[in-house]
Amino acid sequence: MAAGSWTCLILAIALLCLPWPQEGSAFPTIPLSWLFNNAILRAHHLHKLAFDTYQKFNLELLRISLLLIQSWLEPVQFLRSVFTNKLVYGASNFNVYLYLTNLEEGIQTLMWRLDDGSPRTGQIFKQTYSKFDTNSHNDDTLLKNYGLLYCFRKDMNKVETFLRTVQCRAVEGSCGF
Repeated sequence: MAAGSWTCLILAIALLCLPWPQEGSAFPTIPLSWLFNNAILRAHHLHKLAFDTYQKFNLELLRISLLLIQSWLEPVQFLRSVFTNKLVYGASNFNVYLYLTNLEEGIQTLMWRLDDGSPRTGQIFKQTYSKFDTNSHNDDTLLKNYGLLYCFRKDMNKVETFLRTVQCRAVEGSCGF
């Protein structure tokens, strides 16, 4: 046989001995353990990103709650002076301002515990309540003051909802689901 034909025969045998790709696959086989490790690392990274976003959302709910509480401290003192009638404002031992300041302190503690320990401060919404008259003898004044009470009730409902949401997320087993 000629030298060229031997070369072709050796080349043909060498090609036949090479591993053939499996059906439909032209890529080298990647070990299954490497694929799992890679998937687990990516899932862990995504979980960490989701957890960080979740924590920031909880802190934002607490921050909004704190700002709502702080924005009502002055108006509550005003309402106390307007409604001296205990039937309108509540029982004599019902001190809304004290409850608000206690809640403010509690929310600040929660924020400190959920975050890195650094205190957070925000801009407090300072509003003027000069449109609310302390002369509660005419009906227009009572309606204006009722509007203030209505807003206070709605804001406190928001604060309660925000706090329940954060509690449900932050404390295991505290959700009723």
